[in-house]
Amino acid sequence: MRLAFASPTASTVIDAARHWRIARDLGEPVQPALFIRLGIAGGGLLAPVLDGLLTVFEAAFRRRFEAGDPADGDLTGDEEWLIELLDHDDTTPPIGIRPDLAGALRTALRSTRIMLRSVLSPLSGEASAVR
Repeated sequence: MRLAFASPTASTVIDAARHWRIARDLGEPVQPALFIRLGIAGGGLLAPVLDGLLTVFEAAFRRRFEAGDPADGDLTGDEEWLIELLDHDDTTPPIGIRPDLAGALRTALRSTRIMLRSVLSPLSGEASAVR
């Protein structure tokens, strides 16, 4: 998928994930960096929920979240997977997830959907969570 064809909500999530990865790799505080990056009309409120979701993603899948460079137009496999997880009902845990973290990932996904709708939908007029 090309980022240029993504919805404003998906673009926001991917941009945040890419900057989250940079901040984590540099050992910088993640939430303040995301808050500044997402500073559009209340978008900074997404910083804690996106930080939590990406942290649980890494723990649940037992690996590093692979994010693209902020200038990349193509999505990585993990970025596409993240959008898919946010866009679909999560009653069935994804394949390959640690069973003891399935509930935490489900909760993080639901919390993220709620926050995306409450923060970004009024700005963009979007009805769906991500796509």
